[in-house]
Amino acid sequence: MITITSVLWNLYHVRLLNRMEYDDLVVKSFEVSDLMLKTPGEPDNWDYLTLTSGITYEEIKFVGLVGEELKIPVGKTNALDELGDASVTPEEALRDIFHAGQYRMGIRIRNNDSEEMYVFGKVSGGSKFSVNLGRDILYQNETDGPYRPAIIEVILSK
Repeated sequence: MITITSVLWNLYHVRLLNRMEYDDLVVKSFEVSDLMLKTPGEPDNWDYLTLTSGITYEEIKFVGLVGEELKIPVGKTNALDELGDASVTPEEALRDIFHAGQYRMGIRIRNNDSEEMYVFGKVSGGSKFSVNLGRDILYQNETDGPYRPAIIEVILSK
């Protein structure tokens, strides 16, 4: 009886830990997604500063991708690719900015035909847990180009 109780308790404990870990990932995914897709970031011209004056990722409080409501200019995604330095990849810099060091982060923008227009970081494969939040946006995939309907996916995995 003690052995059966011990085995059942261990199974329950593992399931509970997995559920708590997954719930933490979901909450962090919503936090990151909301900051990225509802604000221009802080400072609000972080993208310009990253591309022109060489601001370091440590000086960015958080990264926001929108220029106007639901509109993502190509300059914001170009600046994402320039985060980091010689010892830190752009994905590692983004994780550091959002205090999500234990998670892998990725961003994918697809047009309405599901063709990839932009990919950043880890977007698939080899994870214990993964949360993929998709939202409708307007994306400018070329400088001075028009904004076109697209879907952005913010992906966190562990």
